Amino acid sequence: MGKIIAIANQKGGVGKTTSVVHLGAALKMSGRKVLLIDFDPQGDTSAYMGFEDEDSKTVSQVMEEFVRNGLADIREVIRRSEKNDNIEYIPADISLAGAEMYLISVMSRETVLKRLLKDIADDYDYIIIDCQPSLGVLVLNALVAADGVVIPAQTQEFSKKALKAITDIVGQVQQSVNSNLRFLGILPTMADNTAMTRDTRQEYDNIFGELIFPMNISKSVTAAYSSRDKKALCFKAGSKIGEEYRMFAEEVERRITDEQV
Repeated sequence: MGKIIAIANQKGGVGKTTSVVHLGAALKMSGRKVLLIDFDPQGDTSAYMGFEDEDSKTVSQVMEEFVRNGLADIREVIRRSEKNDNIEYIPADISLAGAEMYLISVMSRETVLKRLLKDIADDYDYIIIDCQPSLGVLVLNALVAADGVVIPAQTQEFSKKALKAITDIVGQVQQSVNSNLRFLGILPTMADNTAMTRDTRQEYDNIFGELIFPMNISKSVTAAYSSRDKKALCFKAGSKIGEEYRMFAEEVERRITDEQV
């Protein structure tokens, strides 16, 4: 069975979507079969993958069908991104913002995504979920469905309070509804050659130790351009960020398969 990885942080602007797309691209380049799931109403991963069909079904409609009548096939919304080596993805749109309303009265509402993914989990080596920047029911669904979670955290603005909130939620999920969930680590993002980045990285290391991934993801305008061009930098020869994410992907694979994690 493939591994499901949630990329989560309730704080926005930390490079979450960029990390989802590039982790998926790096794993695809190494020969893995990958599915990205956009689980954020903002739809940033969907846009990165080139999704433009506003009239098409997205993950929101499939979830709603599933909780209303139990009859839904998530395969019908899987797309391929031609610019990104045909990585498969499930798009989201703003309608996902209404999920909290139709999930509120559903029994075991935190397990809806897990049940939806059950039939396709064996089809992929990795399923990567882009979580919305919140601590609501959608993020809970992602953590319940996941085998591992990564938290991107920018090195430009250290927020111990924000990191504590998401790490506390991960701990609660592990203790209550998903004992198999592994906290794979915290990925420092948006790093540059400044004292702030160095000091923040050092503080991360002091507080979280080996939970901090050994590499930093650099701050660069090329990441913004890759989003505009709808193509991950892993596919661009000589890209510094692309190489950083390839190293990150290797470490993710090591950690999620290491029994000692």
